Amino acid sequence: MFREILKIDFTTFLEIIKNPAPFITEKFSIVLSNTQIYLSVGAIMLFALGLLIDALKPKNQLREIDLPDNEKGLKDIGSNSVIQKIDLAYAYISMEKISLAKKIIKRLEKKSLSGTEKRELTILKKKLNDD
Repeated sequence: MFREILKIDFTTFLEIIKNPAPFITEKFSIVLSNTQIYLSVGAIMLFALGLLIDALKPKNQLREIDLPDNEKGLKDIGSNSVIQKIDLAYAYISMEKISLAKKIIKRLEKKSLSGTEKRELTILKKKLNDD
């Protein structure tokens, strides 16, 4: 039984590869041209190759050195807690919760701030006085 399974008729196999349209039509009742079959198989092979390459590609891990530090004067809100608090105070002012904004300003004035942070705090105070 196993010997019969292992016998492969390569000539039939090569005929199917050379002209797959009659085989597909006979076995699956799908009418496609040889070109359509070749393009479909090629697209599937490219997709599988892309998945294989993506699976084998080494994954980049986030290292401590990759994270932003505010030493270079980044103005990104997420990288600096003082800038976050100043932004929160702006939000309180826009919501007309002036007392909460003043509390944040008083707390920030007690801290030692960088030049950028001091400028932002000064702008915030001017906005608070204007409103």
